[in-house]
Amino acid sequence: MSKERINVYVTPRQKEQLEKRSQEEGLPMAEIIRRALDAYLAWDDPTYAPVPKPPFKVGPFIPRLKDGGFLGR
Repeated sequence: MSKERINVYVTPRQKEQLEKRSQEEGLPMAEIIRRALDAYLAWDDPTYAPVPKPPFKVGPFIPRLKDGGFLGR
């Protein structure tokens, strides 16, 4: 999947919530934003089909950084 970089300004509260969700779900903040944007764009456009998401999950091979990641093992 090709990606383009953009800058987005968020409020301090939005950033706080994004960081919290990112840690809880083990997803990068950018992925959470992309998923939210896909949901918004598909809301009233039945022809919009987002590209399938790569499987981001915390597991035995993808440890969470807050738990020390690979260094914490």
